[in-house]
Amino acid sequence: MTLERAPFLNIRPEERKLVFSLAAVLAITTLVLELSDVIATGGFVSKVGPNNIFWLWIVDMLISLFTVGIYAMAVDRMERVRLLKYLTLGFAILFIVLRFIFSIGVPDWVSYPVLYILTDQFYAVFPLAFWAMVNDLYTAAEGKRIFPIITMGTALGSILGNGLAALSGWVLQRSGGDPPSLLPLGSLLLLIGLVILEVVFARRTVSARQSRDENVDLKQTLSVGLDYIRNVPIFTYLAVSMFLSGLSFTVIEYHFLFTVDQSVSQDPLQFQAFYGLFKIVLIVSILLVQAFFSNRFLEKIGLKGSFILQPLALAIGSALAFLVPGIYGAAGARYVARLVQQAWDEPARKALENLVPDERRGRVSVVIDRYFYDVSTIITSLALGLLVFIGLQMKASTIITYVYIGLAAFASLIAIWAAFRLRARYEESLLDWRLARSRRKSVLSGIEF
Repeated sequence: MTLERAPFLNIRPEERKLVFSLAAVLAITTLVLELSDVIATGGFVSKVGPNNIFWLWIVDMLISLFTVGIYAMAVDRMERVRLLKYLTLGFAILFIVLRFIFSIGVPDWVSYPVLYILTDQFYAVFPLAFWAMVNDLYTAAEGKRIFPIITMGTALGSILGNGLAALSGWVLQRSGGDPPSLLPLGSLLLLIGLVILEVVFARRTVSARQSRDENVDLKQTLSVGLDYIRNVPIFTYLAVSMFLSGLSFTVIEYHFLFTVDQSVSQDPLQFQAFYGLFKIVLIVSILLVQAFFSNRFLEKIGLKGSFILQPLALAIGSALAFLVPGIYGAAGARYVARLVQQAWDEPARKALENLVPDERRGRVSVVIDRYFYDVSTIITSLALGLLVFIGLQMKASTIITYVYIGLAAFASLIAIWAAFRLRARYEESLLDWRLARSRRKSVLSGIEF
């Protein structure tokens, strides 16, 4: 009887307590991330200008490479739950400090970039630590069924965070308040997430092998991830796809932000309201897809064919941006790309990374999930900055728009090829010794609820 699955969420009764708690932690942290992201992005684009966001992205990605490198040196040597608690507490403190920075009148060209960069560091590190811990809790077979349910916490947190951002933008316009006044609320919510972690794992031991390497530096840490990418075909082609997808995402993101800024009269509160509402529509769609599609079809289709959808969505998004001018094409492109990324590609990628042994998984996921994406963002930002500069000098901004959208489309087509190559080499890759792992039971085994 306990093996009977819930008809809607496809989880067993004895799994619900842990699954819902993990989803709640993810929802809280995502709420804070989304709220902070809307405040930072809206403030920067409206106050500093969309044509300067390339340089912010470059600085942000360079800092992310360093931050994630430090994280990578610790993730496989430290108890995952403890690391997650430290991160949650640390960023709760940082948001209080950020509120102080805004309150003392620091210039906009300093305060908003600082908020944006720190928010992105949270976004870069926390999901890596969270999913490294979750992968320790479940086997690969369980992950295909359960991970999409846990990921629904991201959708719920995004709805709440963007809804709060949109509502507060409307209220603050009438009350004369400022968006950074919401930052202490983010600190409070993170502390609630910390309490949930304390309660859930108070009597639960996470069984995971930890790295025994004594001398760990950044070079050695990266070499572990690069070893998998060089020698395991499925990770080789996944890395290629991630790099090219990062290029397309960066172009689509810039095109969206630039178009929205031109449409809302460069008012940060109007930008915040529109951006928040757009993301609510996006996240509701993600939630519906995850509830009715992702976990069931990911389990049926299997992993080897799951990574074609993301580059295909990017190709469709690039076509929308190219064929439909203005805000509708830009918003449609971002909607399609982000919908598939969060509702399908992210759960599939986490399930694939579950094949990596515990003591190496954290470092491998850092290289695949962050480094390839960050480097592609830096390269694409430099190229976009050059193209926009040329367009301004030649007064040919419309032509330059078609050029960079064409670049995104071309990159997505190559990513589709890489995804098909991953599918073709899947079974062969599973025989590689680097994916060998001892058979262990789920952490739920033997636990009474």
